[in-house]
Amino acid sequence: VEFPLVDRMLEPPMVPNRPAMPWTSGISGTALGYLVLVIGFGVVLHPELKAFYRHGHGRMKNTVSAIDTIFACLFLGLLRLATGISDRPMWEKLRWAIPPGVFVFLVITLSTWANFLSYQSFALSAPSELIFVWIFARLLQPQERRRPCYPDLPPVVATTLGTVLLSLAEISGDGHGAHGVEALGAALLCRAASALMMVSLRSSCVVLEGVSKKDTVSVVEIAYWKMLVTSCLCLPYAFLTEGLSPWRSMGSTAFWADQSSALLLSGSVLITMGFQWSTVGLNRSFRSPLCALLESTLKPLTACALVLVLADSPYQKILGLKQPKNATDIVGLCCLLLGLLLSIWSSRRRQSQVFQEQSVEFL
Repeated sequence: VEFPLVDRMLEPPMVPNRPAMPWTSGISGTALGYLVLVIGFGVVLHPELKAFYRHGHGRMKNTVSAIDTIFACLFLGLLRLATGISDRPMWEKLRWAIPPGVFVFLVITLSTWANFLSYQSFALSAPSELIFVWIFARLLQPQERRRPCYPDLPPVVATTLGTVLLSLAEISGDGHGAHGVEALGAALLCRAASALMMVSLRSSCVVLEGVSKKDTVSVVEIAYWKMLVTSCLCLPYAFLTEGLSPWRSMGSTAFWADQSSALLLSGSVLITMGFQWSTVGLNRSFRSPLCALLESTLKPLTACALVLVLADSPYQKILGLKQPKNATDIVGLCCLLLGLLLSIWSSRRRQSQVFQEQSVEFL
Protein backbone atom coordinates (compact mmCIF):
# COMPACT_ATOMS: atom_id res chain seq x y z
CA VAL A 1 0.00 0.00 0.00
CA GLU A 2 1.36 3.46 -0.81
CA PHE A 3 -0.13 6.93 -0.68
CA PRO A 4 1.06 9.61 -3.10
CA LEU A 5 0.67 12.53 -0.72
CA VAL A 6 3.96 11.68 0.95
CA ASP A 7 5.80 9.89 -1.85
CA ARG A 8 8.58 12.43 -1.69
CA MET A 9 9.13 11.77 2.01
CA LEU A 10 9.89 8.12 1.46
CA GLU A 11 11.97 8.34 -1.71
CA PRO A 12 15.76 8.04 -2.02
CA PRO A 13 17.55 11.28 -2.96
CA MET A 14 17.24 12.20 -6.61
CA VAL A 15 20.32 11.36 -8.65
CA PRO A 16 22.06 14.60 -9.73
CA ASN A 17 22.00 15.64 -13.37
CA ARG A 18 19.25 13.17 -14.23
CA PRO A 19 17.16 14.54 -17.09
CA ALA A 20 13.52 15.23 -16.40
CA MET A 21 11.17 12.50 -17.50
CA PRO A 22 7.53 12.71 -18.44
CA TRP A 23 4.80 11.68 -16.02
CA THR A 24 3.93 8.54 -17.93
CA SER A 25 7.51 7.47 -18.62
CA GLY A 26 8.01 3.71 -18.30
CA ILE A 27 4.41 2.65 -18.77
CA SER A 28 3.92 -0.75 -20.39
CA GLY A 29 1.03 -3.11 -20.89
CA THR A 30 2.67 -5.70 -18.65
CA ALA A 31 3.07 -3.20 -15.82
CA LEU A 32 -0.53 -2.06 -16.10
CA GLY A 33 -1.60 -5.71 -16.00
CA TYR A 34 0.36 -6.20 -12.78
CA LEU A 35 -1.22 -3.03 -11.40
CA VAL A 36 -4.73 -4.34 -12.05
CA LEU A 37 -3.84 -7.64 -10.36
CA VAL A 38 -2.34 -5.90 -7.31
CA ILE A 39 -5.47 -3.83 -6.81
CA GLY A 40 -7.78 -6.77 -7.51
CA PHE A 41 -6.05 -9.24 -5.20
CA GLY A 42 -5.63 -6.62 -2.46
CA VAL A 43 -9.28 -5.59 -2.48
CA VAL A 44 -10.83 -9.06 -2.84
CA LEU A 45 -8.83 -10.79 -0.09
CA HIS A 46 -10.61 -9.29 2.93
CA PRO A 47 -14.23 -9.88 1.85
CA GLU A 48 -13.19 -13.42 0.90
CA LEU A 49 -11.77 -13.97 4.38
CA LYS A 50 -14.83 -12.36 5.96
CA ALA A 51 -17.05 -14.86 4.15
CA PHE A 52 -14.84 -17.67 5.53
CA TYR A 53 -15.16 -16.35 9.10
CA ARG A 54 -18.94 -16.02 8.86
CA HIS A 55 -19.16 -19.54 7.48
CA GLY A 56 -18.42 -20.79 11.01
CA HIS A 57 -14.61 -20.53 11.00
CA GLY A 58 -14.08 -17.32 12.95
CA ARG A 59 -12.09 -19.16 15.61
CA MET A 60 -9.32 -20.06 13.19
CA LYS A 61 -8.73 -16.61 11.68
CA ASN A 62 -5.16 -16.23 13.02
CA THR A 63 -4.27 -19.73 11.88
CA VAL A 64 -5.50 -18.94 8.37
CA SER A 65 -3.35 -15.79 8.36
CA ALA A 66 -0.33 -17.88 9.37
CA ILE A 67 -1.03 -20.39 6.59
CA ASP A 68 -1.37 -17.59 4.02
CA THR A 69 1.94 -15.98 5.01
CA ILE A 70 3.81 -19.31 5.05
CA PHE A 71 2.68 -20.20 1.53
CA ALA A 72 3.46 -16.67 0.35
CA CYS A 73 6.95 -16.93 1.88
CA LEU A 74 7.59 -20.28 0.19
CA PHE A 75 6.40 -18.88 -3.13
CA LEU A 76 8.66 -15.82 -2.81
CA GLY A 77 11.53 -18.13 -1.87
CA LEU A 78 11.12 -19.96 -5.18
CA LEU A 79 11.02 -16.64 -7.04
CA ARG A 80 14.18 -15.58 -5.21
CA LEU A 81 16.03 -18.70 -6.32
CA ALA A 82 14.84 -18.19 -9.90
CA THR A 83 15.84 -14.51 -10.10
CA GLY A 84 19.18 -14.65 -8.32
CA ILE A 85 20.62 -13.73 -4.93
CA SER A 86 22.69 -10.65 -4.13
CA ASP A 87 26.17 -10.77 -2.59
CA ARG A 88 25.10 -8.84 0.49
CA PRO A 89 25.58 -10.77 3.78
CA MET A 90 22.49 -12.58 4.95
CA TRP A 91 22.56 -10.92 8.36
CA GLU A 92 22.52 -7.49 6.74
CA LYS A 93 19.48 -8.34 4.62
CA LEU A 94 17.72 -9.87 7.61
CA ARG A 95 18.56 -6.88 9.79
CA TRP A 96 16.82 -4.46 7.43
CA ALA A 97 13.93 -6.86 6.78
CA ILE A 98 13.04 -7.23 10.47
CA PRO A 99 11.39 -3.79 11.02
CA PRO A 100 9.03 -3.97 8.02
CA GLY A 101 8.45 -7.68 8.72
CA VAL A 102 7.35 -6.89 12.28
CA PHE A 103 5.05 -4.12 11.06
CA VAL A 104 3.57 -6.45 8.43
CA PHE A 105 2.84 -8.92 11.23
CA LEU A 106 1.05 -6.15 13.12
CA VAL A 107 -0.86 -5.19 9.97
CA ILE A 108 -1.96 -8.80 9.37
CA THR A 109 -2.93 -9.33 13.01
CA LEU A 110 -4.85 -6.07 13.29
CA SER A 111 -6.48 -6.38 9.85
CA THR A 112 -7.61 -9.92 10.71
CA TRP A 113 -9.13 -8.66 13.96
CA ALA A 114 -10.72 -5.61 12.31
CA ASN A 115 -12.06 -7.62 9.37
CA PHE A 116 -13.53 -10.20 11.75
CA LEU A 117 -15.33 -7.48 13.74
CA SER A 118 -16.55 -5.40 10.79
CA TYR A 119 -15.44 -5.69 7.17
CA GLN A 120 -17.26 -2.45 6.41
CA SER A 121 -15.37 -0.43 9.04
CA PHE A 122 -12.10 -1.93 7.91
CA ALA A 123 -12.63 -1.25 4.20
CA LEU A 124 -13.93 2.29 4.64
CA SER A 125 -10.98 3.17 6.88
CA ALA A 126 -8.48 2.58 4.02
CA PRO A 127 -8.13 6.27 3.05
CA SER A 128 -7.27 7.15 6.66
CA GLU A 129 -3.86 5.56 6.14
CA LEU A 130 -2.90 8.74 4.30
CA ILE A 131 -3.23 10.63 7.60
CA PHE A 132 -0.92 8.27 9.50
CA VAL A 133 1.70 8.22 6.74
CA TRP A 134 1.76 12.01 6.72
CA ILE A 135 2.09 12.21 10.52
CA PHE A 136 4.79 9.52 10.83
CA ALA A 137 6.79 10.93 7.94
CA ARG A 138 6.68 14.36 9.57
CA LEU A 139 7.87 12.87 12.86
CA LEU A 140 10.49 10.48 11.50
CA GLN A 141 11.83 12.27 8.41
CA PRO A 142 13.97 15.34 9.23
CA GLN A 143 13.88 16.56 5.62
CA GLU A 144 10.08 16.56 5.69
CA ARG A 145 9.94 18.78 8.76
CA ARG A 146 11.86 21.42 6.80
CA ARG A 147 9.16 21.56 4.13
CA PRO A 148 5.93 23.56 4.38
CA CYS A 149 2.93 21.44 5.31
CA TYR A 150 0.17 23.61 3.83
CA PRO A 151 0.21 21.91 0.36
CA ASP A 152 -0.70 18.60 2.02
CA LEU A 153 -3.37 19.97 4.35
CA PRO A 154 -6.44 19.88 2.01
CA PRO A 155 -6.38 16.08 1.40
CA VAL A 156 -5.37 15.39 5.01
CA VAL A 157 -8.17 17.55 6.43
CA ALA A 158 -10.79 16.09 4.06
CA THR A 159 -9.71 12.53 4.85
CA THR A 160 -9.65 13.22 8.59
CA LEU A 161 -13.14 14.71 8.48
CA GLY A 162 -14.45 11.74 6.50
CA THR A 163 -12.87 9.28 8.94
CA VAL A 164 -14.38 11.09 11.95
CA LEU A 165 -17.87 11.21 10.40
CA LEU A 166 -17.83 7.54 9.38
CA SER A 167 -16.52 6.64 12.84
CA LEU A 168 -19.39 8.46 14.51
CA ALA A 169 -21.86 6.76 12.17
CA GLU A 170 -20.35 3.35 12.88
CA ILE A 171 -20.49 3.80 16.64
CA SER A 172 -23.96 5.37 16.83
CA GLY A 173 -25.61 3.52 13.95
CA ASP A 174 -24.55 0.06 15.06
CA GLY A 175 -26.84 -1.34 17.70
CA HIS A 176 -23.78 -2.38 19.68
CA GLY A 177 -21.83 0.72 20.65
CA ALA A 178 -18.94 -1.16 22.25
CA HIS A 179 -18.65 -3.46 19.24
CA GLY A 180 -18.53 -0.47 16.89
CA VAL A 181 -15.78 1.20 18.94
CA GLU A 182 -13.73 -2.00 18.99
CA ALA A 183 -14.10 -2.51 15.23
CA LEU A 184 -13.17 1.09 14.51
CA GLY A 185 -10.21 1.03 16.90
CA ALA A 186 -8.84 -2.16 15.32
CA ALA A 187 -9.20 -0.71 11.81
CA LEU A 188 -7.41 2.55 12.68
CA LEU A 189 -4.62 0.73 14.53
CA CYS A 190 -4.16 -1.43 11.43
CA ARG A 191 -3.86 1.65 9.22
CA ALA A 192 -1.32 3.18 11.61
CA ALA A 193 0.79 0.01 11.59
CA SER A 194 0.58 -0.09 7.79
CA ALA A 195 1.88 3.49 7.63
CA LEU A 196 4.85 2.59 9.84
CA MET A 197 5.48 -0.44 7.65
CA MET A 198 5.63 1.81 4.59
CA VAL A 199 8.20 4.13 6.14
CA SER A 200 10.42 1.29 7.40
CA LEU A 201 10.12 -0.68 4.15
CA ARG A 202 11.13 2.25 2.00
CA SER A 203 14.13 2.87 4.27
CA SER A 204 15.14 -0.78 3.84
CA CYS A 205 14.86 -0.54 0.06
CA VAL A 206 17.06 2.55 -0.01
CA VAL A 207 19.72 1.07 2.30
CA LEU A 208 19.87 -2.26 0.41
CA GLU A 209 20.30 -0.57 -2.95
CA GLY A 210 23.95 -1.18 -3.84
CA VAL A 211 26.36 0.34 -6.32
CA SER A 212 26.33 -2.73 -8.57
CA LYS A 213 23.76 -5.29 -9.68
CA LYS A 214 25.28 -8.03 -7.51
CA ASP A 215 25.43 -5.73 -4.52
CA THR A 216 21.81 -4.56 -4.86
CA VAL A 217 19.15 -6.59 -3.04
CA SER A 218 16.23 -7.10 -5.43
CA VAL A 219 12.60 -6.49 -4.58
CA VAL A 220 12.10 -10.26 -4.65
CA GLU A 221 14.71 -10.78 -1.95
CA ILE A 222 13.43 -7.93 0.20
CA ALA A 223 9.89 -9.30 -0.09
CA TYR A 224 11.13 -12.81 0.78
CA TRP A 225 13.04 -11.79 3.91
CA LYS A 226 10.19 -9.55 5.01
CA MET A 227 7.64 -12.38 4.64
CA LEU A 228 10.00 -14.81 6.39
CA VAL A 229 10.09 -12.54 9.44
CA THR A 230 6.31 -12.15 9.27
CA SER A 231 5.73 -15.91 9.01
CA CYS A 232 7.99 -16.59 11.99
CA LEU A 233 5.78 -14.26 14.04
CA CYS A 234 2.37 -15.30 12.68
CA LEU A 235 2.77 -19.03 13.32
CA PRO A 236 3.54 -18.90 17.09
CA TYR A 237 0.92 -16.16 17.49
CA ALA A 238 -1.68 -18.47 15.94
CA PHE A 239 -0.69 -21.30 18.28
CA LEU A 240 -0.82 -19.02 21.33
CA THR A 241 -4.22 -17.54 20.52
CA GLU A 242 -6.03 -20.51 18.96
CA GLY A 243 -4.06 -23.62 19.87
CA LEU A 244 -4.24 -26.84 17.85
CA SER A 245 -8.00 -26.87 17.40
CA PRO A 246 -7.98 -25.13 13.97
CA TRP A 247 -5.37 -27.57 12.67
CA ARG A 248 -7.47 -30.53 13.81
CA SER A 249 -10.51 -28.98 12.15
CA MET A 250 -8.68 -28.40 8.85
CA GLY A 251 -7.29 -31.91 8.99
CA SER A 252 -10.72 -33.49 9.32
CA THR A 253 -12.70 -35.03 6.47
CA ALA A 254 -15.76 -32.98 7.36
CA PHE A 255 -13.93 -29.69 6.71
CA TRP A 256 -12.87 -30.63 3.19
CA ALA A 257 -16.23 -32.28 2.50
CA ASP A 258 -17.79 -28.84 2.94
CA GLN A 259 -17.14 -27.35 -0.49
CA SER A 260 -17.55 -23.75 0.66
CA SER A 261 -14.99 -24.09 3.46
CA ALA A 262 -12.46 -25.78 1.22
CA LEU A 263 -12.85 -23.22 -1.57
CA LEU A 264 -12.67 -20.21 0.75
CA LEU A 265 -9.54 -21.47 2.53
CA SER A 266 -7.81 -22.38 -0.74
CA GLY A 267 -8.91 -19.06 -2.19
CA SER A 268 -7.28 -17.04 0.60
CA VAL A 269 -3.97 -18.88 0.07
CA LEU A 270 -4.06 -18.38 -3.71
CA ILE A 271 -5.09 -14.73 -3.44
CA THR A 272 -2.25 -14.00 -0.99
CA MET A 273 0.28 -15.71 -3.26
CA GLY A 274 -1.13 -13.90 -6.27
CA PHE A 275 -0.91 -10.56 -4.49
CA GLN A 276 2.75 -11.12 -3.59
CA TRP A 277 3.61 -12.28 -7.12
CA SER A 278 1.87 -9.39 -8.86
CA THR A 279 3.36 -6.81 -6.47
CA VAL A 280 6.88 -8.10 -7.05
CA GLY A 281 6.23 -8.13 -10.80
CA LEU A 282 4.93 -4.57 -10.63
CA ASN A 283 8.03 -3.39 -8.77
CA ARG A 284 10.35 -5.11 -11.22
CA SER A 285 8.69 -3.89 -14.42
CA PHE A 286 7.30 -0.46 -13.70
CA ARG A 287 8.99 2.45 -11.93
CA SER A 288 6.97 5.33 -13.36
CA PRO A 289 5.46 7.84 -10.90
CA LEU A 290 2.08 7.14 -12.48
CA CYS A 291 2.22 3.58 -11.10
CA ALA A 292 2.53 4.71 -7.47
CA LEU A 293 -0.23 7.26 -7.94
CA LEU A 294 -2.68 4.78 -9.48
CA GLU A 295 -1.98 2.03 -6.95
CA SER A 296 -2.17 4.28 -3.93
CA THR A 297 -5.45 5.95 -4.89
CA LEU A 298 -7.32 3.25 -6.80
CA LYS A 299 -7.00 0.62 -4.06
CA PRO A 300 -8.83 2.59 -1.31
CA LEU A 301 -11.29 3.93 -3.87
CA THR A 302 -11.99 0.40 -5.09
CA ALA A 303 -12.37 -0.86 -1.52
CA CYS A 304 -14.93 1.86 -0.73
CA ALA A 305 -16.79 1.26 -3.99
CA LEU A 306 -16.86 -2.50 -3.36
CA VAL A 307 -18.48 -1.96 0.04
CA LEU A 308 -21.21 0.19 -1.53
CA VAL A 309 -21.85 -2.37 -4.28
CA LEU A 310 -21.90 -5.38 -1.97
CA ALA A 311 -24.12 -3.59 0.56
CA ASP A 312 -26.92 -3.72 -2.02
CA SER A 313 -26.37 -7.32 -3.14
CA PRO A 314 -27.15 -10.87 -1.98
CA TYR A 315 -23.75 -10.88 -0.22
CA GLN A 316 -24.87 -8.18 2.21
CA LYS A 317 -25.74 -10.61 5.02
CA ILE A 318 -22.78 -12.87 4.34
CA LEU A 319 -20.35 -9.98 4.83
CA GLY A 320 -22.38 -8.19 7.53
CA LEU A 321 -22.72 -4.94 5.56
CA LYS A 322 -25.16 -2.10 5.98
CA GLN A 323 -26.10 0.55 3.43
CA PRO A 324 -25.00 4.13 4.16
CA LYS A 325 -28.42 5.71 4.59
CA ASN A 326 -28.05 8.60 7.04
CA ALA A 327 -26.46 11.98 6.30
CA THR A 328 -23.38 11.31 8.45
CA ASP A 329 -22.54 8.18 6.46
CA ILE A 330 -22.96 9.88 3.10
CA VAL A 331 -21.08 13.09 3.98
CA GLY A 332 -18.25 11.07 5.57
CA LEU A 333 -17.88 8.90 2.49
CA CYS A 334 -17.88 11.97 0.23
CA CYS A 335 -15.13 13.54 2.35
CA LEU A 336 -13.00 10.39 2.03
CA LEU A 337 -13.40 10.38 -1.74
CA LEU A 338 -12.63 14.11 -1.88
CA GLY A 339 -9.47 13.53 0.16
CA LEU A 340 -8.28 10.87 -2.28
CA LEU A 341 -9.03 13.08 -5.29
CA LEU A 342 -7.15 15.99 -3.71
CA SER A 343 -4.28 13.59 -3.05
CA ILE A 344 -4.18 12.72 -6.76
CA TRP A 345 -4.10 16.39 -7.71
CA SER A 346 -1.43 17.23 -5.11
CA SER A 347 0.82 14.34 -6.13
CA ARG A 348 0.46 14.99 -9.83
CA ARG A 349 1.23 18.69 -9.42
CA ARG A 350 4.36 17.86 -7.44
CA GLN A 351 5.54 15.20 -9.88
CA SER A 352 5.17 17.58 -12.79
CA GLN A 353 7.77 19.78 -11.10
CA VAL A 354 10.30 17.23 -9.89
CA PHE A 355 10.89 13.70 -11.20
CA GLN A 356 11.83 11.00 -8.72
CA GLU A 357 11.88 7.24 -9.19
CA GLN A 358 9.08 5.51 -7.36
CA SER A 359 8.07 1.97 -6.69
CA VAL A 360 4.92 0.50 -5.25
CA GLU A 361 5.40 -0.90 -1.76
CA PHE A 362 4.25 -4.41 -0.96
CA LEU A 363 2.68 -6.03 2.12
